[in-house]
Amino acid sequence: MNIFKQLFKSLYSPKDIARFRFQGIGKTILFVFLLCLLSIIPAIIQVSVIGEGLFAEGEELLLNELPSFEVQNGELQTEGSSAAEASSNGITFYVDGSNEMTSEALSNEDPAVAFLSDRLAVATGGSVQEYQYDTFEGFDISSEGIASLLSSLEGAKFIIYFFILAFIFILVAGLLFIKATIFGWAGTKLASSADRKLTYRHSFRMAAYSSALPAVFFLIADLAGSVIPFATLLNWFVTGLMLYLSIKEIPKPKKKAQ
Repeated sequence: MNIFKQLFKSLYSPKDIARFRFQGIGKTILFVFLLCLLSIIPAIIQVSVIGEGLFAEGEELLLNELPSFEVQNGELQTEGSSAAEASSNGITFYVDGSNEMTSEALSNEDPAVAFLSDRLAVATGGSVQEYQYDTFEGFDISSEGIASLLSSLEGAKFIIYFFILAFIFILVAGLLFIKATIFGWAGTKLASSADRKLTYRHSFRMAAYSSALPAVFFLIADLAGSVIPFATLLNWFVTGLMLYLSIKEIPKPKKKAQ
């Protein structure tokens, strides 16, 4: 069975997941990488959209449509007395040195980049990531400095996209392997309590395939722009449930005749 059929079967069939425990470890690792690739599709879209917006019109917005600003000693200094905004290619940029705007207000703006009084906030996929200006020590964080940087890096933008996405891919893959490792250990305990015989290596494989349903579900939710509350808890609960149902499909060992 090829890896795409395995993905489809893993979405609904605990019996097939139980059978996949005999797959080679190489194919299981390849399957985890496939899940990783699916999981970062929203990130690929977001990086492309934000990147193209920044490189296409970022310089124009920073120099002509937003008030001049500069970060000094970790604080944003700007000419404006209130929050200013400008949009480009579906991205909204904010400059607010008045400390009136909160990062939580960005959750409804997607995507958005905000230069707040003491931090940079980036809104993507319904979530907001914050970075203190001290994190960028040594960089010229100002309207002129960022505009100049964008202009000089435009020719290398696809290389930048590649390294950003490669980093995200490695991070997500690492988290998926850690998840499979944890559930692989938990699977042996569940099998023991359910009177099933299951080695760790087989449990690890089943845990990897049990992650398919939540991975695809959250991919669809992200692409639809839906924000799922308690996403991590729900993700791990569904994985655990699929793993448990798959373990139940393993035949009980036959009792030796007396």
